[in-house]
Amino acid sequence: MTDEISCKIEELYELYEQPMYRIAYAILHDVQQAEDAVHDAFVAIMRSNANIGDVKDAETKHFIVQTIRNTAINRYRKNMKDSQHFTELDDTAAKIPDNHSDVDERIKHMEHSEAVKYLLSGLNESDREILLLRCCDELSFKEIAQRLNLSEPAARKRYERAKKVARQQKGVIPYGKELFTI
Repeated sequence: MTDEISCKIEELYELYEQPMYRIAYAILHDVQQAEDAVHDAFVAIMRSNANIGDVKDAETKHFIVQTIRNTAINRYRKNMKDSQHFTELDDTAAKIPDNHSDVDERIKHMEHSEAVKYLLSGLNESDREILLLRCCDELSFKEIAQRLNLSEPAARKRYERAKKVARQQKGVIPYGKELFTI
């Protein structure tokens, strides 16, 4: 890096570091993330030093603003993508099991327990659990899969099979607070 480019970078830093930080913070809402975004933006600016004319020029200012804005938005998107990989702690999974955690106990405490008992009586334990999680607790297949340590397609298929067995019994399926005839 030549002395001329080094001087320009120093001038840019002194002149635009705080405005860049404010832009990044407005997007990221985190001090450390904003500081990292400013750093990353300056690295990008140093790599593309051909776009830097006069330090106080409107084009240079526009280039700086676009660079920090894009850098902060990319960091924000990455944070959102990373946060999706972490599963939220489910309150029911964090509770210590009590007398009502067993499937049969859950059935006894349901509003339409007689119809549900009849429906679930012909199912094995795992099928009953999947039907309860899907129909009564209204969990998605992704949530069911996580809770039962299955793949999402496996949870979906097991639910379909359990529903088929229930249909053969000509029973009803609980869904939320209502019962639907199969």
